[in-house]
Amino acid sequence: MNELEIWKEVNSCETSEELTAVVRKIAEASGGIIKGRNRDFNANNMATYVGMVIKEASYPTLLTREYGIRQQALYIRACELLEKA
Repeated sequence: MNELEIWKEVNSCETSEELTAVVRKIAEASGGIIKGRNRDFNANNMATYVGMVIKEASYPTLLTREYGIRQQALYIRACELLEKA
C-alpha cells in the first residue's frame, strides 16, 4: 500500500471497527510501527486504542496524526455524539 491508498482507506472509515481494521492493515504492511511526527507508535497497540479514544475512555494522543488516524477517530466520535443527540 502506498501513502495515498492508506490516507484514502483511513478517511473512508465510518466506524471504530473499520478504523481499527485499517490500523491493523497498516501494522502488517509497516512491520508493526507507524512513524509519528515526534515518536514511533506501535501500530498493534494503537489498533486497540482506537475504540477507547472514540468512546472518550482514553486520550486522543495515543493515536498518531500520521495518515489522518487521530483526525478520523475524532470525526467518528463527533458523528456518534451527534447521532445520540
